[in-house]
Amino acid sequence: MKVQAFEHAIFVRDGKNSIRELECIDDALAFLGSWPQSRRGPIYQSAYRACQAVREERLHLDGARNALLCFARSAGVLEHAPVSIEPWMIAPRNGRGGILA
Repeated sequence: MKVQAFEHAIFVRDGKNSIRELECIDDALAFLGSWPQSRRGPIYQSAYRACQAVREERLHLDGARNALLCFARSAGVLEHAPVSIEPWMIAPRNGRGGILA
């Protein structure tokens, strides 16, 4: 079976302090599988069924990604992609305006 990777990863809060990156259908199904039984409502079921349908080649990958985004947003666990700042992107702060004299 080929890995069915999303074009853009989805970031979700997994617990209080950790953020989980969902890059493919397998990641999404693992995340959904670990979701508490007591919190599995209709939006969860739609996302889970969409991911299963992609595995069975009955739905396009984008459909499952959209369903997963809707679920994460409604559950309040959707996170923005973390921003990586490289050292060369930070301007030195000399003087009042941060401009080298």
